[in-house]
Amino acid sequence: MKHSSKTRKVMNDFVREHLDPSFRGHWDMIRLSRANTPAHNLRVCEVAISLMEAGIPFMTEARLKCGTRPDIVVPDGFLPSGCYIEVLFSETKEDFFNKKADKLPASLRGKWVFIDAKAPFEPKMLW
Repeated sequence: MKHSSKTRKVMNDFVREHLDPSFRGHWDMIRLSRANTPAHNLRVCEVAISLMEAGIPFMTEARLKCGTRPDIVVPDGFLPSGCYIEVLFSETKEDFFNKKADKLPASLRGKWVFIDAKAPFEPKMLW
């Protein structure tokens, strides 16, 4: 997907600030984990396709400097509700807050979106 130079700058700034330098992620491509359930991976695909259709850059299974790996990450400013998207299937919000939330840098805290893989998905859940 082609992004404007302004959007590319935001994407590159996000990579420099938040991504683990040893991680070679790709924008606007779907990466899945075998460790996840098929329902979880399918929901990740649905969310990613919705972002793609809206022209919003995203990265899946990105490894952040803080040691966490969100299901989907979006550079700041593209979604009103957040940039750290977690698809919940066997994991709960409480698990996220107990295991991941405190590890996030201040610039990402509170900028998360939870998507329930067991409930029907509507793209409006993202905005």
